[in-house]
Parts: sequence; structure tokens; C-alpha cells
Amino acid sequence: MNLNSFSTGLAGLILGAVLGVVCSALLEDALKDRLRLVGILIRHSLARGTLPTRRTEFHLGTLQTSMLILEGDGVTPINEESVRVLVDDEKAALPDEVKGWKEEIARTQAERKENGEQHFWNGPSYAVVGLAVSREGISETPEICLRLQSSDYYAFQATQQLDRPMMDGTTLRTRYLSNGPEAAPAFMNCSFGTNVAMVTKDHKLVIAKRSLALGSRPGVWNSSANEALSRSLDSDGRTPPNIYNVARRGVDEELAIGREEYRLELLAITIDTELQQWGAAFVAYAHDLTGQDILARRSRGAPDKWENERIEIIDFTVDEVVRCLMSPERRDNWSPMAPPLYYLALVNFYGRGFTERRSARALRIYDRSPGLKRRPSALMTYRSVRAPLRKISKGIVQTYQVAGKILSSAAALLTGSGRPDNDE
Repeated sequence: MNLNSFSTGLAGLILGAVLGVVCSALLEDALKDRLRLVGILIRHSLARGTLPTRRTEFHLGTLQTSMLILEGDGVTPINEESVRVLVDDEKAALPDEVKGWKEEIARTQAERKENGEQHFWNGPSYAVVGLAVSREGISETPEICLRLQSSDYYAFQATQQLDRPMMDGTTLRTRYLSNGPEAAPAFMNCSFGTNVAMVTKDHKLVIAKRSLALGSRPGVWNSSANEALSRSLDSDGRTPPNIYNVARRGVDEELAIGREEYRLELLAITIDTELQQWGAAFVAYAHDLTGQDILARRSRGAPDKWENERIEIIDFTVDEVVRCLMSPERRDNWSPMAPPLYYLALVNFYGRGFTERRSARALRIYDRSPGLKRRPSALMTYRSVRAPLRKISKGIVQTYQVAGKILSSAAALLTGSGRPDNDE
């Protein structure tokens, strides 16, 4: 039997068919393997999600704030003895044009006072020059040093006009904040406020709504107690102020709770990047007072009760705090400090891992940003594309099967099975 016999007649036809089937099977298996790999990659990609975008300010789910946390994570409090405050002799100097704005404010407030209207007096305050952070000992306990200069309330009001055009067309924001909030000159930092999250003995959290009569962020939901650093109230002669005592003063004046009735811990130093306001976030744990005790005591009077138009008590649990932060009536009416403050308080009490896990679960339930479609889960997305992928896969396999048959016929022709026998 010679080789030519395989290229003619029945033998050639059989050989061509076998070659076609083998090629079709090889191509079909390779295609299935490739599609299986693509499916695995799609599932893994959906499960992993998109890479996070860079955000420096605090955010929780879709709730974005303008609060930048400079130091502190809630896990390790900054002890009172680890906080140093230095006060420079010189006063924070305003640019000439901004001095004119300050004089406008002074005239307006004097007129309002003369007319018996609500007005603000020019109380002595401080401007922040800078913050130095270090670690101490083997445990790396955080230490901070806050440098201050003298300022006043009208300077604060003038520099809060961050987007007011200046004579050269620039603004305070574009001129002095383009390199970041920490690099701003002292006169741009004429505010330092303390905010306290009060946790009661029966594990309740106090939340407050600021009065509409306040000069900064009126009418928003905020911390349990808020107090600004004051040169007249917080400095004993030439002694630098103690920011722990500033927070204690706020708790006393707004909630009527004495310093001996709770334990106070500093959780973070912050900057509100929208208004360039520095601050400190504290948590206070009441020794014996319950939520109802605080409401009852405040009803009998507090020195600065007017600064908050409303006080509420909620459960101090991760689920309830997240629900409160994300509630439709509040989520767009929080001060920038409140969400990070309450979150850090949860971390301080429950630990970071537990708080992260429970808040992630709570966000899936309560995070309903108005006008924002929820991102489908990886499983839902995979199920939605699985059927079309199967149809595409089946169509491609059928195409390759047809191609295999064509290859089979071509192989038969090449081996001579489709030519007439020329031996005669």
C-alpha cells in the first residue's frame, strides 16, 4: 500500500474527516478554557471592586465631610500630659485688605448692638501657628505641641470670607490655601474649637443641633458639646491654655456636667478644610449619669443652653450611630466634625476591627444617598451578565464547530479525496 492510496477514494475521505474532527475538538477545548478563565477574572474583578479614589478628608460610605484628621485614630488617646501648648508673644497680623474687612465687621456689629439686635462681640482668641507631632517611648505614645498667637473674633470673621474677591482678583482660599490647610499662615487659622462626644452610663450618645443664632455653622447637627478656645477664659495670666480644660468648659456650659462626673479623652486634632477651622475631638464617658439624667439636668438650666436649640439621646452602638448619621433628615445637615467624632468614639470604645465590620454592614442598610444609585453587588452583576455570556460562548463554539467541518472538507481536498482517480 503506497502513500498515494491515502490521498484518494474512501481512505482519503476518512483521513480528512478525522483531521477535521481533531482540529474542531482542539479548538473547542481551547475556547472553553479561555472563556472559563475570562469568567473567573470577571468574578474576581467584581468581588474586588474598583480601586479606592484618594480622599484625605473623613468619609463614611457616601457621606463625605471636609474634616481632615491630622493626628489621632481613636484607638490610642492623646493623654493630657502629652499635649503641650506654646503661645508666641506676637499677634497674628492681617493683610491690609483683610484689615478693612475686619473694620466693616466691627461697624456692622456696633450698629446691631446699638439697635438692640443679636450681635457678636470681639472676644480675644487664638490663631494656630502650627502643630508638631511626635512619639514617646517604646509604646510610641503620641505627643503633640500646638503653637498659638493672639487673635480675636472679628479677625476670625474676616478670614472666614475665604471666597470673597480681593482687589487683584484672587481670594484668601486661592492665595493662602493652595498648598494645603496645614501650610496656611497663622492669621488664616483664627479658630480652634473643641468638640466632645458624651457617652452616658447606660450607653447612650448625646447629639445636639446648633442654634441659628451662632456665627459659624448655625442650625446643623453637631457634637454633644462644642467650645472655642478663648484668651480671656482659658488663659490664667500668662499660662498657656489647656485644651482639655477648654473641652471641660464646653461640657459644663452646654450640658451642666461637672468635670468630676466623667472621664475625658482626646481622640484627634483636625482641620475643617472648607472653612479652615482647627479643632480637637474628645470623647467623655459619664461615671453615673444616664441619658435621661442629662436631659433632666439641662432642662433645669445650663450657662450656654441657648447655643444648642435641641438635644437628643441615641443608643451608643455602631448600627444606631450609623443609622443616625445616614438618616435622610440629618445626613446633609451635619457639621463636618460630628461624623468623624462619633466614629472615632465608636472605635475608642468597641475597637477598630469591630467598628469597621459593623459599620460596613450598617452602611449596606442605611446608606441611601439622595439621587445616587446604589452600586450593585458583585453577585448581582455576575448573574446579570452570566446568561448573555453563555449565549455568546455557545455561539462561538458552534462557529468553531462549523469551522471544523470546513477544515475537514479542506483537509479532504488537500489529500486528494475530492479529485477523480487518474490511474486509468
